[in-house]
Amino acid sequence: MPRKSVKNQDLNERLILNKYFLLLIGEDSISNIDNGIKDDDLEGYDEDNISYYYYYISPKFAKYSNISKDKLLEYDQNLYRHVKRIGEKRGGIKLKYYQYIALLFTEIFLDKYFFDTENFLDELNQFVNEYNEKNPQQPIKEYTKENLSRLAYMCATGSGKTYIMHINILQFQHYYKKAKKINPDFEINRYIVLTPNEGLSNQHMEEMELSNIPYELFHNDLLYNEDAVIIIDINKLKEEGKIKTVSVDSFLKNNVLFVDEGHKGLGGEVWLDYRNRLSEEGFVFEYSATFKQALKGEKIKKDEESIVDIYGKSIIFDYSYKYFYNDMYGKEYRIYNLEEDENENKNTLYLIGCLLTYYQQLKLFNVYSKEYEPYNLEKPLLVCVGNSVNKRSNLTKGEEEVLSDVQKILVFIDEFTSNYKKSIENIRLVLNGDTGLMQGNRDLFYNDFTFLQDVFKGDVDALYKDILNLIFNSDASGRLYIEDLKQVNGEIGLKIGDQNEYFGVINVGESNQLIKNCELVGMVTSSNEFITESLFRNINDESSKINILVGSRKFTEGWNSYRVSTMVFFNFAREEGSLAIQLFGRGVRLKGYKNLLKRSEAFRKEKEPPRYINKLETLTIFGVRADYMKSFKQFLEYEEVPVDKVSREYKLPTVYKERLERAKKSNLKVITLPHNINFKKKSKRLLITEPTGDFYNYIVKNKIKHDVYSKVQALTSNNNNEIATDKHNDYLYENILSFIDMSEVLAELQRYKSEKGYYNIIISKDECIKILCNKDWYVLYIPENELKLDSFDKIVVIEDICMSLLKKYIDTFYKYHKKAWEQPYLKYETINENNIKNNLVKEYLITLYDRSKEDFDSFERFIHNLSGMLKGDQELIPQSKFEFTAFDYYNHLYVPLVSIKDGFKIEVRPVGLNKDEKRFIDLLREYVNNNPSLFSDYKLYLLRNKAKVGIGFFEAGNFYPDFILWVANDKKQYINFIDPKGIMMLDKNINNEKIMFFETIKELEKQLQKTDNSVDIVLNSFIMSGTSFSDVKVKYGVNNKMEYEKRNVLFLEDEDCIEKVFNKILG
Repeated sequence: MPRKSVKNQDLNERLILNKYFLLLIGEDSISNIDNGIKDDDLEGYDEDNISYYYYYISPKFAKYSNISKDKLLEYDQNLYRHVKRIGEKRGGIKLKYYQYIALLFTEIFLDKYFFDTENFLDELNQFVNEYNEKNPQQPIKEYTKENLSRLAYMCATGSGKTYIMHINILQFQHYYKKAKKINPDFEINRYIVLTPNEGLSNQHMEEMELSNIPYELFHNDLLYNEDAVIIIDINKLKEEGKIKTVSVDSFLKNNVLFVDEGHKGLGGEVWLDYRNRLSEEGFVFEYSATFKQALKGEKIKKDEESIVDIYGKSIIFDYSYKYFYNDMYGKEYRIYNLEEDENENKNTLYLIGCLLTYYQQLKLFNVYSKEYEPYNLEKPLLVCVGNSVNKRSNLTKGEEEVLSDVQKILVFIDEFTSNYKKSIENIRLVLNGDTGLMQGNRDLFYNDFTFLQDVFKGDVDALYKDILNLIFNSDASGRLYIEDLKQVNGEIGLKIGDQNEYFGVINVGESNQLIKNCELVGMVTSSNEFITESLFRNINDESSKINILVGSRKFTEGWNSYRVSTMVFFNFAREEGSLAIQLFGRGVRLKGYKNLLKRSEAFRKEKEPPRYINKLETLTIFGVRADYMKSFKQFLEYEEVPVDKVSREYKLPTVYKERLERAKKSNLKVITLPHNINFKKKSKRLLITEPTGDFYNYIVKNKIKHDVYSKVQALTSNNNNEIATDKHNDYLYENILSFIDMSEVLAELQRYKSEKGYYNIIISKDECIKILCNKDWYVLYIPENELKLDSFDKIVVIEDICMSLLKKYIDTFYKYHKKAWEQPYLKYETINENNIKNNLVKEYLITLYDRSKEDFDSFERFIHNLSGMLKGDQELIPQSKFEFTAFDYYNHLYVPLVSIKDGFKIEVRPVGLNKDEKRFIDLLREYVNNNPSLFSDYKLYLLRNKAKVGIGFFEAGNFYPDFILWVANDKKQYINFIDPKGIMMLDKNINNEKIMFFETIKELEKQLQKTDNSVDIVLNSFIMSGTSFSDVKVKYGVNNKMEYEKRNVLFLEDEDCIEKVFNKILG
């Protein structure tokens, strides 16, 4: 019988379910999704508890799918309830855009799975057939109902799959409960979280506790709480149960399974068979960072459906590492590997380079602690992982060859700390780039230690002593002491001499054997009977003095730490590449600025990163005779992210004094608020009360309008799609409010206060009730029947309305009182270096990545030549190198301005202009040059306005327009705040507060005029939309461009947009 043909398959190309769902928002890949939805400002919920993502993504569903806006809102409200529940004990959580999209897709899937199965199956198979027509070489088989009972999530390590899993549990329970009302015979036995080992089971137990989800860890009496999620290590499942295991069939077949590390067992039969049997008549959710790698190379047999296609039909969302990395999440990384054929001296120099890399991170952490504090960096930790701990051979002959990996680490430390002269010599070789370890045509550690060289100026002796102090907790060189902690199982403490504090800990299984082996090679060992507290378990404590963690690979199971900054791997075989990926995931975790998990470069427009912070935001990996590093590099290549990274920094000073002096002579005015005037810090604390006095007059005139018709439909899952045209308006009466749990309302308001940063206000339950009882300040549009509280669901709706109304009231109250408090201090001043210092760029720091030494040197010459061209009284002709462009607008207050091509490996601090900002300047220059007569009576000046630190307007939603444009003569000045931007992310509608600032700025103009009578001043605000009009009108539902233009929203795609700006300015 002839052999059946087989074909290799690439999971990337066969993610058919993911492709189907992405098409609902008009995308074919998550990498192509509009960057607007990735904005961190869209995380969280508005005062109506509607996610900001909903406002952004709903126009896409309207354009590309048949899912109604109200249905989408229902899904959004389901997610709000789930997020609120799992976040209660965590102080609240916010979903990342990719988590929200993954969970929104899950909402749609489960709704169709439970209530519209046949149509859903037809839709999927129509999509499959269309795909096969375009890809006839390897067609995908049509979906069957069995295919619909599995969902999988490809989530990069560190991307927050735990939140996705826990919300998946709540999502399935929600839809199952609804389905039971229709079909009472539909029965689910258990919800089971399946883990690969006991360590992860314990970790899930802790996370479930935080998420308010009832759980029980596996035990063998089968008497579980009916509502509890069972957490079980798959190793405890057997064909026949014993004392510590259970028969897989004892759980029946109708379970809902949540499989962590879902890639494990895909290449074998037993684990996969157990999983399939547990969920045969139920449902399974699976999670892994490495489905692609686990299934790579799998083959398809003719007439059979491959496991690749099974998962291609099941993976609903792909957020694998390349997306995670390119979205700026997690640390940067750099990889070194020492090949086997290096001699012992080069091995030592390599490890010295590793030690200096870690020391530089630790030194930076101490020196720049204040500057780095907002970025939530943890104290760096060096982790050394060996494939073996002990060798049981006789160590009397060829001792070095048979030493275990862990012992070799210890020998290196001992020699470094005790052999002063040799260590000094080796450090000097590494710093001077004279190791003989080459990467291409440069030394392996070329340009790695610029900070250390700047600090120590060649004083290697001082550097060595500081290493002893910072890393090894010692003020002098000495022998390594290896101390067996008898009261702490499997731990060995490391210190220099017998009087210093521990600097390191070894976490192993057989500490006794390791101690014996170390004694045989002449190392100093001892035991301690008195220490009972684990050094390893306390390693994440701020007070921990442990700087080096040593162990075998097993210690990483179920262990998490944000401290890991440098890792060393010894002796891993090539086939262990998947382990490299998991260990890598342990190290790239990052809390980041505002706990947003991103590298500092992601926030450059908002906050300039401190110098050298990239060193601490980089995980450096050193492989020693680790063949698996090749597999690891293949993983990175497969994920389409950089493998070998090198960089060099350059400084480019700006020129500004002459231009600023011209502006001063023109009597240019700026709006100032003294730096010591801070409402949050200086005002008295405000009690939120019902409206009185001037505030009463203001809020009655500007009543808060709250329409809950769509929201009620979503909250009550009412599928009536009729839109009410004549809406009933009413109020919340005292008899209605008596049913509300005001403690719950108050708790939500406190979370909202914290999220908004309203630190100087006080919210009380009694005052909240009084505010709600006052009918003068709001209008509530609500179906009349909803005010008849004849069900618990209606009480939930009213409680939600109370929260929304009070949030809007608090916003209005806070903004009103902040504006009133600051008003006496705001004034005009003539421009000077001090009052625009936050907007002056005096120097750019440029980092160039992944170039040859020749390119690095060439760019250095380019920067040197560019610096000589900069003149205050001449406009710079644009200069470019490697897609980096320095250019000028003659009347900009400093030169140069810079821009870089998207995706190019150059970073600039402060951040360069984006494409919308640069297009605005190019159009402005062209228009002014072509119309000189229009400006014969005026002088024009331009200044880039930095986000968060420049001139901002709280009343317009913390609006920091990108540019300030002055059109001035001796008698009159037009100060124009201009913001070129994509406007798809502006929430709600065309009357967004940033857009409407064109109107509210006139109130500020009137208020400020009396502070300076030397010149007539007019204030204007413009938004120059980088988003096309065709997209904007879909977003806002307003089809007349004049409606935008009368609100000073112009479109950069229009050739006459600058002309329209000046027509509005000069009338």
